[in-house]
Amino acid sequence: VEVDVTLDTAPREVEVPKDLEDALAADPEAHKIFDGLPFTHRKEYVRWIEEAKKPETRVNRVAKTLEKLRA
Repeated sequence: VEVDVTLDTAPREVEVPKDLEDALAADPEAHKIFDGLPFTHRKEYVRWIEEAKKPETRVNRVAKTLEKLRA
């Protein structure tokens, strides 16, 4: 068995959806906190928001995300 190991040095970036980005832009404190979160935490917030099936659920999740970030 041969194994090649390659170091992954690419930056970890999360593609933030437009509605969350707009909400974060309107709340500089929450935006600063979100940007300071580890990659995995940012990814989980985005995934949670994007998994919403109804538009109302998505709006609520964006609002809850901002609340959690400020708390």
